[in-house]
Amino acid sequence: MLAATTTETRETFPAKPDVSERFARTVDASLATVEAATARLDLIGPLVNGLIAIGLGDHIVTPCSNGLVWRFDPSTQGRVRLAWSVAAEAETDDASLVTLAIRVSASDDSSRERLLEAWPVLGPIMELHAHRILHSVEAMAEESAEDPFGDSGSETQRLHAV
Repeated sequence: MLAATTTETRETFPAKPDVSERFARTVDASLATVEAATARLDLIGPLVNGLIAIGLGDHIVTPCSNGLVWRFDPSTQGRVRLAWSVAAEAETDDASLVTLAIRVSASDDSSRERLLEAWPVLGPIMELHAHRILHSVEAMAEESAEDPFGDSGSETQRLHAV
């Protein structure tokens, strides 16, 4: 399994993303339990592994701690930065709202054009990945809330199955 690293790149990406989306889910667990579950997440490793499995690994410039840098064509300099972030907030004492944000920025006009042309295909893949992450958070948090002294090994196995 490929684990995401904290490697960053030298490309300059705009502060305002070219594409951004948010996904949210209410989880029946306290904020502390949800935050503990999100702290164990590997946001990008499963996506990187999936891209490698379908033969697109040569398009990945580098995985980062919260995303990855992608290139459409190895012969060009343009890059696309995909970044994920997860936030949680209490709705009640026993329920929390988990929000997953995706921000995608291109390093140049050509890459931006390709990104926007490809988004009708890439967008649903990102949405599926986001829902899988939110489901994992929900499952881990609710299991932990039901049995706070339970075995954490099964949570680790489920985390890598995202």
